[in-house]
Amino acid sequence: MVLSMKYYNSIIVLLIIILMFISLPKGFPKIYSYEDIIFYPNETQSINISKLYIDYSNPNAFSIYLYYNNATNYIPYPKNITVDVPPKKINISINISASRNNNIWTIYYKIYNNYNFNISINVSFPEGYDIKNVSIKIPPSSYKLIKLKRYLNSDKLHFNDSNISFKVPSRIKVRYSKSIPFSITKSSRPLNNGTTKWIATYNINNTQSITLNTNITYWAVVNNSKINLGNESSILKPNQSIIRTFNVDIPNGGVPVFYINFKAWHDTYENITIKPAFNINNKYIIGIAKVKGLDFYIPYNTYPPSPPQTTYIPSPPKHHITTTPSNNPHNTINPPNNKNTPSHQHTKTKENNNKDKETSENTEHEEVKPKELKLFAVVIKHPNSPKKIKSAVVLNGVISPIILALLPLLYLNRRKTLIISGELPDELAELIYLEFKNIYVPEGCNYKNLYNPIIYKFSDEERMDIRDLHELKDIPLNDAKAIISALNTTRTVVYLSSKKSYEIAINIGLEVHYNDGKHGNW
Repeated sequence: MVLSMKYYNSIIVLLIIILMFISLPKGFPKIYSYEDIIFYPNETQSINISKLYIDYSNPNAFSIYLYYNNATNYIPYPKNITVDVPPKKINISINISASRNNNIWTIYYKIYNNYNFNISINVSFPEGYDIKNVSIKIPPSSYKLIKLKRYLNSDKLHFNDSNISFKVPSRIKVRYSKSIPFSITKSSRPLNNGTTKWIATYNINNTQSITLNTNITYWAVVNNSKINLGNESSILKPNQSIIRTFNVDIPNGGVPVFYINFKAWHDTYENITIKPAFNINNKYIIGIAKVKGLDFYIPYNTYPPSPPQTTYIPSPPKHHITTTPSNNPHNTINPPNNKNTPSHQHTKTKENNNKDKETSENTEHEEVKPKELKLFAVVIKHPNSPKKIKSAVVLNGVISPIILALLPLLYLNRRKTLIISGELPDELAELIYLEFKNIYVPEGCNYKNLYNPIIYKFSDEERMDIRDLHELKDIPLNDAKAIISALNTTRTVVYLSSKKSYEIAINIGLEVHYNDGKHGNW
């Protein structure tokens, strides 16, 4: 008999539904954790309330214990219930920084995943930017950087609150008791000494499909006197029984009553889902968390170019700008304070006719400011270096006062190690071995004209610093590797291939040589 195609498809659908019901265990608990959490743009967070929602409908379970976040919650019987639990930190953090180029503002929205598994996150940004929302998947122990653009002719930008949604898988320990059958049978026979031997047989049978832990106590009572028969702790596998027999000699005329007290329970770990919650007028929106916004203040000034110069002129004064972290509750980035330091060094400059010329300032001007000022919050960590700089705010054309204080020491302590990035000219490849004791090359960089260089290996933390420097400052990856290598070694000179990298390295206090395509000056 040939079945029609329609009838055949109906059978397939019916079989799939039956298999789904068979695969679902009876009374499987649905447990969620809701965190009323607020993320801040400086990689911190606050959790106001943490709740555990349990939907447990197994009719054969009772005395349910939930162990979560170092707290124990007891539920006498299966039901839907929400309980308070201690807050637990979410291993997700957010950093927000900004830069400005003319009237184009760029927001750097960085999301860190500090879990050891992938996390999918949806982000909704405030209005006014080129991206409204985005869905991303962040690898374990990594981050994703999202760049937002906005046109705004203002020195101040207020970045409003944003929202993120995510789900974090977790585990919770559940202990619940099960009801299993037991029986007690007794018999007796008289003895010649005027007593009667009573025999009690206990039978406990695990009729469940799971393994049970048991604590059992046996005793008898005769004429209001208790006789302890023993106790034990056992593990009962499915369809396994415990059979115990006890003998009690009782004077003729006495009839004992045999008792048992036992507990049977099962320990398991159940999957739960952690979700954020957003509180609005004491009502919670499940699945959404707020990310607080902040204010940015980055002044932009332009000055007319100086007239062409072909003779020796004083170099323009250097600008020392100190950026201090904000102490206000809105995380506002305060504007930097500018100071001038005169320079007495003379340099000879040649410029093309179509380029702006640099010149000394007129006495009527208080200072010379760069045409473009960008502010990046770049944190550079040095776990292995004795000269640690916990964090540095890198500013184009700026040297922090701490680095200025270290420069004389660096000059006196002449470095004997060269770290190379970029293509090294052949005429310099032969000279460097006469000038430097050690030649380092960052891992992942290959140079054919070097003889047996030392490969610098990076730690995971250093790799994060390299990526930050490479992405936020838009410099070649190999130059970023060389700069991080130099910050973690002593007596070091670094050779870079990019002029932009050269300026950044100079500003953070490194001794740098730069290949401009013409020559290398050692």
